[in-house]
Amino acid sequence: MLAEPFLAWPSIERGVGVPVVFLHGYPLNHAIWAPQFGMLSEDHRVVLLDLPGFGLAQESFVPDSLAGFATGLGQTLARQFADPVVLVGHSFGGYIALELYRTHPEQFRALVLTDTRSEADDAVSKEKRLATVHRLTDPAQRLDLEATVRGLLSPRTWDDAGPLVDTVRAIVRSARSPALIGALTAIAQRPDLTPILSTIQVPTLVVWGEDDQLIPPAQSESMVERIRASSGVGIPGAGHLPFLESPDEFAGTLSGFLDRLPSP
Repeated sequence: MLAEPFLAWPSIERGVGVPVVFLHGYPLNHAIWAPQFGMLSEDHRVVLLDLPGFGLAQESFVPDSLAGFATGLGQTLARQFADPVVLVGHSFGGYIALELYRTHPEQFRALVLTDTRSEADDAVSKEKRLATVHRLTDPAQRLDLEATVRGLLSPRTWDDAGPLVDTVRAIVRSARSPALIGALTAIAQRPDLTPILSTIQVPTLVVWGEDDQLIPPAQSESMVERIRASSGVGIPGAGHLPFLESPDEFAGTLSGFLDRLPSP
């Protein structure tokens, strides 16, 4: 449970129909979904959430466990929506979505997992994340902006040095240390979520950038084999942010999935 009084996570919404709720990854905010918000809200009810500590929720209490983030998400969905939603989880947002499905599958009408995985961190990755957490407790320290942005993008996008790089740089720069510390701690200490995959009963789409440098595409693709009624799509030339790097292809893939869902 959360250690502070619950406040619903801030959201931006447009469109009508079944809610399609987008949950960003680390160290980002709702702005990563801007192209999808514009394209998909013409035919769907699109809702962009900010994780506590990020974007519009910068002043919110930040949990330091995956269960804490999932509890906040579940409470937000229960407060805002009377019926199950389609949840789109990116990276860390995907971890949160899987943890929420473990405890409250009734809140899901469908699930979209993009550039995420089910496995826990190995010892080296966990140690590296916790070292960053320790460093960021010093108020004089900051996240390595250029290395972080470069890792989020495909080599092609980075080498192009176009406006998209500046957009992602601005989003990452806006993240404050308390949010980074809480999220990184939750990511580093998350359990293996793989056992949850075989329990998923709702239609599921898995999408990944084929040039993702942070989460190997094979790890995303492997979830398709473990989730019933699931399908997977790799987007060529895209890195960890295919919805920004290849927005038309991502929107087309997601729209096709949504259009195939049975009527509620």
